[in-house]
Amino acid sequence: MWKLASVASRRRWRRPSPRCGRKSRPSATRPRSRVPEMHRPGRRNVLLGALAWAAGIPSLARASSPGGGIEPPILSARHAFIGNLNDTLLAVHADVAVPIASVSKLITALVVLGADLPLDEKIRITEDDARLSQHTRSSLPLASVWRRDELLEWLLVASDNRAAAALARSYPGDWPEFQRAMRMLITQMQLFSFDFGDASGLSSINRANARDLGVLLVLLSQNPWFQHFARKPTVGAKMNVNRYAHDHSVALLAGKTGFTSEAGYCLAQAEAFGDQVFALVVLHARDRQARARDMDALRRYTRLTLGLGN
Repeated sequence: MWKLASVASRRRWRRPSPRCGRKSRPSATRPRSRVPEMHRPGRRNVLLGALAWAAGIPSLARASSPGGGIEPPILSARHAFIGNLNDTLLAVHADVAVPIASVSKLITALVVLGADLPLDEKIRITEDDARLSQHTRSSLPLASVWRRDELLEWLLVASDNRAAAALARSYPGDWPEFQRAMRMLITQMQLFSFDFGDASGLSSINRANARDLGVLLVLLSQNPWFQHFARKPTVGAKMNVNRYAHDHSVALLAGKTGFTSEAGYCLAQAEAFGDQVFALVVLHARDRQARARDMDALRRYTRLTLGLGN
């Protein structure tokens, strides 16, 4: 299903502006969302280019880069990582695979986009979707109908678990084939710490280490879809669950929060710092406030290490 493109397609990062498509016809019962207009070949090529980039680079640096005498931050999170495809600035138990909760939804979205399925296809929310999402709170009522691209928006902006279940169920071959596609994708991207028990991250089987999440985030930072979803402040009446989506001083390029009792509070994101992109990962923080403090500390440490000031 997935084929690696030539490594020669690797490009230096630049920050494109996602284009928005035509407005959907208004509905009497619910507002339609705006999603980026991406032709299928271009959409697929961006993903294949990311895979080629991953294939051409063996791994992230295993030893932390010197911080120029800057004291590393003291974190409450059990696992943390700062790095890109060339450098590691900080690694705290970054090679231990742990539950990642809704951060899993990044791979769910990548599988859907990479399968080249019609984004305007209508998908009905079913009782199976509610059951598979463990009847967690959702903005998608039973029997409501949504386009696939709208479900992607609910997935990544509002972290809706029914959206994850519906996207996996509507994949050709249902969940077994979707799970197979997830595992095939992470194998091709050499993200060997990943595993999946569902599409939403509610399952404690959904695991990865902080270093592999860093690789994933840096690769996704090139993709206009993930840039769009990371920065979008709302979907429907729901706020983006990542507070950095609402901070215009942050050059956010991709990201996802997560929480379950097994995973604790998680946040993985990629940002531009000057002309470089770095992934910042916090896993298993004790509460939402601790996660926010830890991410602020990682961002500050990155800026100081790169000589960009506070």
